[in-house]
Amino acid sequence: MKRERRGAEVRLTHLGAAGWEITDGQRVILTDPYLSRLRYRSRFGLLDTPELPGDTRRAFGPDDELVSDTAAVDARITRADFILISHSHFNHCLDMPHIARKTGATVIGTESTIILARASGVPEAQLLALRGGEDYEFGALSIRVIPSLHSALNGKHYYDGRVVPRDFSGPRRMSNDVEGGTLAYLIRLAGHRILWFGSMNYIEREVEGLRPDVALIAAARQRLEIHDYTGRLIRALGRPRLVFATHWDEQSLPYGAPQDQRLREAALFVKEVKAVSPRTRVVLPRHFETHVLPARRR
Repeated sequence: MKRERRGAEVRLTHLGAAGWEITDGQRVILTDPYLSRLRYRSRFGLLDTPELPGDTRRAFGPDDELVSDTAAVDARITRADFILISHSHFNHCLDMPHIARKTGATVIGTESTIILARASGVPEAQLLALRGGEDYEFGALSIRVIPSLHSALNGKHYYDGRVVPRDFSGPRRMSNDVEGGTLAYLIRLAGHRILWFGSMNYIEREVEGLRPDVALIAAARQRLEIHDYTGRLIRALGRPRLVFATHWDEQSLPYGAPQDQRLREAALFVKEVKAVSPRTRVVLPRHFETHVLPARRR
C-alpha cells in the first residue's frame, strides 16, 4: 500500500456553487463541478433566476432538456483524475459527464449519479457507485465517504426519496431531476484531511470525530432551516483550523454577476463559525480564487 505523499502543497480553487478543484500537483480532484450556471424558471422549490440587466441567456423551464455549457466548462477544466459528486441534482452533476468523457476521470457518487453518467456515455470503467461508509485507497490519495442529507429547501417542505431509474436514457430535465441521495467526502491528500459538503445539511453522528484540518462547508441561507447548523457541525468536527464557505452563491447567475446579497448572507456564516471557534480561520472564497495549503512536514 502506498503512503500518502507529503511535502507537497495542496491548492484549492473555488468553481462556484459547491464546486472545487483540489490538487497536490500530481492528481486533480473535482467536487460537484458545475460551471454551466443555467438560467432557469418555474422550478418547484427554487426561485427563478434573479433578473439581471443584459442577461440574454436562454431560460430553461421544467420540461426543457438541460444542456451543459461545454464551452464554459472547457475554458476552466483541462484535466481531472477524480470527480466526487454529492448528489444528482443538475446544479451539481450536469457538467460531470462531459468532464469525465473529456478527461477520463473516475466518477464517484451515488447509484443515481452513476446511472446519469452511464446514460451520458461515460465508460463503465470510470464509474464507482457508493452508498456511504466506504473508505477507499487510491495510492497517495484516500477518500472516506460520509452518509449525509440534502438541504431543507422550500421552507422545510423539500423531500425527494426518488432515485434515477436504472434504465434512464435521458434527456435530463428539471421535471425529472432527482436528488438520488446525498454524500459528503473526507479527502486525505498530502498529509491534509479535507472534508467537503455539497449541501446545507449533515448527519451529526456521521461527522462526529472526523477531525479534518480543513472543512469546506455549504453556507447558503438554507442552513438556517437546520437547528444550530454551524455550531453543532463545528463542534462535532473538533473545531477545524481552517473553514471555507462553499455553495454560498446564486449559481444561476453568470460568472461576474453581482453576488452582493449572497455575500451578505455568507458573511453571517463566518460570524457563526467564529462564535463557536474563535481560532478557526474562515474564508469566503470568490469564484476561481485559489488557496494554498502549505506542504506538511515529512
